[in-house]
Amino acid sequence: MTTHDIREESTDVVVVGAGMAGLTAATTLAPHTGVIVLESADRTGGRVETVRRGDYWVNLGTQFTEGTGTLIDALGRHGIEMGSLAGKSVALHLNGGTVDTANPFELMFRTRMSMLDRLGMAVVGARILAVTPFLESQSRVAQRIRARLDTKLASYVLKGVRSELVHTVIRSWSAQWMGCEVEETAATQFVTSVGIALADPEKVPNFSLPAGGNQTLTDVLTEDLGSRIRLNSVVQSVRDDGAGVVVDYLDGDRPVRLRAKRAIVTTPADVAERIIPDLPQRYRNAFNDITYGRYVVVGFFTDEVGPQRWDDYFGISTPQLSFQAVFNHAAALRTGSDREPGGALACFAGGAQADALLDLPDDEIVSRFTDDLVTVLPELKGKLGQGILRRHHRVVPFWAPGRRRSLPTLRDPLANIHLAGDYQLDMPSLADAATSGERSALAVLASLGRSR
Repeated sequence: MTTHDIREESTDVVVVGAGMAGLTAATTLAPHTGVIVLESADRTGGRVETVRRGDYWVNLGTQFTEGTGTLIDALGRHGIEMGSLAGKSVALHLNGGTVDTANPFELMFRTRMSMLDRLGMAVVGARILAVTPFLESQSRVAQRIRARLDTKLASYVLKGVRSELVHTVIRSWSAQWMGCEVEETAATQFVTSVGIALADPEKVPNFSLPAGGNQTLTDVLTEDLGSRIRLNSVVQSVRDDGAGVVVDYLDGDRPVRLRAKRAIVTTPADVAERIIPDLPQRYRNAFNDITYGRYVVVGFFTDEVGPQRWDDYFGISTPQLSFQAVFNHAAALRTGSDREPGGALACFAGGAQADALLDLPDDEIVSRFTDDLVTVLPELKGKLGQGILRRHHRVVPFWAPGRRRSLPTLRDPLANIHLAGDYQLDMPSLADAATSGERSALAVLASLGRSR
């Protein structure tokens, strides 16, 4: 291909990827400098996707928002209503019965388990509770405990536990919240994720569901950026040329060369490693230390009428079924005695269970999930809409024991190329993705001598 076959363009900053990190970075930059966002897909949002029907919605990617900082500020700034999860909890469906995990007595004594199972759950619970107070503290003792957890596989919580049922439940929770197995990830991230899952939502900062789904925010950010976003633009390489960056990408099937002063790459780790060919080995090693959870999701709109027994659950763990969790998005709307007809549910299979489903035909996956959902909530027989299926090969980042030590490398720019993504901060989440995007954008503005 000759040079004259390539269309040439220029801008101040190019952002690669239009997920939450990329959209946040671009909207931070846009008032102060020229910016172009390149997105390989035909939609923005990345792993944020919502399908809506009337007042109800189903999140088919990232489920909740939580934390503090950039994401929450953006939701408030854009006036996006937040659906409350106050007073809601997670249930566990086991051996045909459903109990509230927020109630330890009910979990231990009203669940259909043998004494061996109860003893195993008590051992696992004690191990998790013993370290939970140290997960956020910055004391020296807490730091030592976290460092020790970082050297252990999450499967340590099951050591010596003889109950097969308890192994099933704990593996299900790992797959449900992280998309991986307990033999794949370090204990720190597992304990933190499960702790959030079992906690009272009121104790988790800003734990909620934006009205209309998580895509409500990415839609607003996309509208703000307008023509600065270029969809179906597949980036082939991002190179630092000393004076700035050169980005080669395909606009459909037409090659384009975009020159910019700076670049922010917000793609998943394996994509970033592939498109930045001149990566120093320590960056390459840090990217290789990141692994991603995987999920198969089927969403359903429902047609029930009147109050239902699951209205106060934002999630139900289902460790013995074809999926490991049901998330109840409509719980955020259940704030009073008046209940509108209908609802919205999303069934999640993660980790090895997702691996076994990924290559099956759509109809078979939807059929399995439909049958199992009716066993959990038999009141929905004949009241489920058509299942909406998504396969996610790469969602939540996690690290094997010891691998997280390389993470600080990825927080440093490579000269004119900056990095951003939910892998950069302490707890991979939508909030961390937004924060990393803003931080990278502010660093770029500072390097260009422009203030926010």
